[in-house]
Order: sequence, then C-alpha cells, then structure tokens
Amino acid sequence: MKTLRGRMTDLVAMVLALALLAGWLLIAGSIENRMHEQARNNLESQLAIIAGIMKTDGLQGLEINVRGWPGEQLTRVTVIAMDGKVLFDNEADPATMDNHAGRPEVRQALLSGDGSNLRYSRTMESDYLYLTRLAATPDGTALVIRVSRSLAYIAAAVSDARWRLLASLLLAGAVSMIAGLWFVRQITSPLEDLTRSALRLQEGESFHFPASGSSEVQRLASALQDMSQRLDSAIGDLRLERGYLKSLLESLPVGVLVVDSEGRIRYANAALSELLRDTPRKMENTPYLSAIKAPELLGLLEKAFRGMPGKETLFVLGKTERFLEAQALPIESGALVVLNDLTERQRLEEARRTFVADAGHELQTPLTAIRAAAELLVQGGDVLEGTVTRMAGKIVEQQERMTSLVDDMLLLSRLESGTPPVEEPEDLDLASMLGSLVENFRSHPLASFIDIKENLPEKAPFRGASEEMRRAFGNLLDNAVKYTRQRFNDSPGGRVLVCLFDRGDNWELIFEDNGVGVPPEVRETVFERFQRGERHRSRSGAGGYGLGLAIVKRIVSSHGGRIENLEPQEGALFRLLLPKQGC
Repeated sequence: MKTLRGRMTDLVAMVLALALLAGWLLIAGSIENRMHEQARNNLESQLAIIAGIMKTDGLQGLEINVRGWPGEQLTRVTVIAMDGKVLFDNEADPATMDNHAGRPEVRQALLSGDGSNLRYSRTMESDYLYLTRLAATPDGTALVIRVSRSLAYIAAAVSDARWRLLASLLLAGAVSMIAGLWFVRQITSPLEDLTRSALRLQEGESFHFPASGSSEVQRLASALQDMSQRLDSAIGDLRLERGYLKSLLESLPVGVLVVDSEGRIRYANAALSELLRDTPRKMENTPYLSAIKAPELLGLLEKAFRGMPGKETLFVLGKTERFLEAQALPIESGALVVLNDLTERQRLEEARRTFVADAGHELQTPLTAIRAAAELLVQGGDVLEGTVTRMAGKIVEQQERMTSLVDDMLLLSRLESGTPPVEEPEDLDLASMLGSLVENFRSHPLASFIDIKENLPEKAPFRGASEEMRRAFGNLLDNAVKYTRQRFNDSPGGRVLVCLFDRGDNWELIFEDNGVGVPPEVRETVFERFQRGERHRSRSGAGGYGLGLAIVKRIVSSHGGRIENLEPQEGALFRLLLPKQGC
C-alpha cells in the first residue's frame, strides 16, 4: 500500500504530465495554424498586388515585376489561360507543365472569381497553399492568376517551435515537479512525524507530538497530544486500579480463577495453587484443562460455560486433607471460580463435637464415682466409720478432678478466645522459675527413681504472665515425669533434662525425657485438646485429660513464641522458642 506522500507525488506528476502534454499539443497546433494564417494573408496581399499589375501592365509587365522579386520571397506565381494552359510560371517552364484547367483552385476562380486549395504539388514535390483570382489584362483578356507558397518551411518552423516549446515545458515541468515535491513534503513530513510519535506511543513510550506544519496539522497534533495525555492518565489509573485489585485478590484467603471464553486461564491468584494440588504456580494464559486436575472443578467450569452457576464441595488430599467449597459463575467473557477453604471451619466443627463428647465423657467418670459413694452414704445402715471416711475422701478426690478439669477447660477457652490474662505481664527470670519447678518435681512421688537434671543460665530475663508460664513449664515437667515413670516404674534408668539457652533474640527451652514417648500417629495432633500421647491409658488412672499440651501451646503462642514436638532417639523432646521481649 502506497503512502500518502507517494500518492500525492503520483498525483502531482500526473497533473504536470497532463498539463505539459495538453500545453504542447495546444500551443504547437496554435503556432501551426497561426503560421498558415499568416502565409495565407501574405499570399492574399501578393495576389492583390499582382492582379493590379496585370490590369495595368498586362502579362509582360507582370513577368517583369515578378522576375524582379528577390529569391527569398518564396512565392510562386502562375498565369493560366481560360482554357487551362499555363502562360507564365516563375519557377518552372510553362511548356513542360500540364494543363491546369482541372486544378480545384483554378475551377473555383473560373466559377467565383477567387479560389484556394492546400495540396501536394507533384511538380515541386511539396505541400503548397494555392490562391487564385480571375483578372483581366488592359485589352480585356481574362486570365487566372495563381500564387502559391510551399509549406515545407512552415513545417520546419513548427517543428523547431515544438521542440523549443517542449524543452521549455519540460524545464517548467521539472521546476514545477520540484516545487510540488517540496509542497508535498511540507504537508506529509509533519504527518509522518505524527505517525512516528503515535507508533512510539503505541509501544508504550512517552512521546511529545511535534506541533509543526500547517495550522490544520498543528491542531491535529494538539488534539493528539491532549488525547495522549488523557490516555496516559487513564492507563495510569487503570494500572493503579488493576494493582489494587490484584493486591486485594492476592491477599484474599480464597482462591480466584478466571477463565476466558477460549478456555485459557486469564488470572489465578497464589491462594488457588496453595489450595489445589498438582497445579502449576504460573497458570496465566494456559488452557484450564491442562492446569486443573480436580474433576469437580472441571465440571463446574463446563456448567459455567453453558451459562449455569454451580457450587461443589471437594476434598484435596496432600500432606493434610483439605475441605474446599468451589463456586462457579458465568461472566461476560468466560467463567469465574472462587474456592473457599473450609478446612479450619470443618476442623472447628469437628473439634466442637469432639470437645462436647470428650468433656461429657471426662466429667462422667468422676460423677459416677461421686454418685456411687454418695448412694452408699445415703443407704447408711451398718456402714463402718472407716468406709464413710474413705467414701468422703473419694468424693473429695473426684471433685478435685472435676475442678481441675473445669479449670483447665476454662483456661484453654480463655487462651483460645484471646481474652487478656487476669494477671498483668511482669518481669520474670525464666532460669529461676525453671530451677524452682525442677526442685519441686524432684520431690514428686512419681520421681523417686528418675534423675532430673537442668542446664540453666544464671539469669534469663523475660516479661510475661508469671502464673501462665509456671503452668506451661509445670505441664511439660509433669508429662515428662509421668511418662518416664510409666516406662521404668520403680526401676532406675529414667531421666529428665531441662535446658535453657540464649539464642540472641530468643530463649530456647528444651524438655527431654526417655519415657514412653509420643507415638508417630499422634505427633501432629498432640497439641490439640483431649489428645493424649498414650491412647491406651484409662481416663480414671493417673493420666490426664489431654488438655495439658494444648494449654502449653496456647500460653506459648500468647507470649509470641512457639513449641515444637521433635523426634528424639527415645522418649519425648519438646523445644520452645520465646522472644526475649515477651508479650
């Protein structure tokens, strides 16, 4: 496709060519006609003069005058009798000439007195213009006088004039072409500059439209510049809004998937890859059939493409089981899918049901013992005094178990709800606190054959809730002593180690024992409520209710730390990290 400059150049060239051709033809023809007309006028003048001479001097006087004409006169004079015989010719011998009675110009003169003709002369071998007139001699004899002139010189003059005219026209055309090209360039150059600026703008560059050329082009450049600025502003706002929207979608805990009408993924946030397994991290511009593996999700997308919204629940198996809810909606350009992770809600619901069942079961055991003892006391009769004392002690013991259970449940509930502690944080010494607890547990009845050692620094400043921290460390030591005792009973060999290390910004605490340890199948859930490390133990025995480690984890978390259940060669190993600044 030709450019505007090329088209305008072709137009200018075509107009100039047509103008030059028309000028050459018209002017050349006008020159030829003018020279013919001038030649006729000259011949008519000469013919009138010769007719006058013939009338006054006769044929002889005519011959004398004509022969005296200079050679450059180029006029041929012929005198013809009424019968067509040539009586005189200044350029040829009359005796050798044919009878001229049949010549058209002679016949016209004989009929009307004057005649003319333009034809080829065989005698002179050239085109001639002939003029004739009927004249009389002094004695009254009628003769035909014919004057003629060769047109060869006119043709030569016209040809020379045409070539001169052509050269002039070509020169004028060249000058006009140069001027036209300059004019075209003056018009097209600003347009080309605007085009280049628009192309650079299309490529994303910031460019100023040049305001040059005619007033129309300058107005166009000004309009384009204003449009460019508005477009830049709109694109900037759009990018900003898109960034806000992307940040919002990326921060959402739900997975978002947008598929266009051609089946290609236009957007997928990071949460989607985390919720679904076997999906690439980068899914944009990939077919959804190759990126999505979940059949439930594929079915929802197919329905959405047919204009039907849908909702499905699906389970995703990985390191942990995920319970997801997927909703698909048809949109103008494809389909939108939103994935909600209901795993935590499902777990909380399951934990609620488990808590109610476990709490009821745990409370039923001491209540049953209390009821049995109370019924025995109510029966009275021959109950011995020692039996009454023992039954009352049983009631008190079970009531203490119930009170301890309720206290633990209330403490755990407060920690999980984020309710501020009753006591205010204070400056503590973790080393002194751990040393005191270790010393107390050494006198514990179950620690008779257990070697309890500690590795503590002189000082370990920490800010936190004193009773909560003592409760957490006491639970860990209690578990270590009980489960070590369970393995060794009254035999030596049991050991418990408590260590405290300075790790820069954190305090690292180690509680290690060589007791029965934590079975691998409950290692991930041992910090949940009512979970025990030894499932076979009786609830009514020496074991607890499965709330101790759950309380420890919540206390440590409320102080900004974390607890880990590591896997030692034997026994159990718990590692705590507490920030020195505390809570």
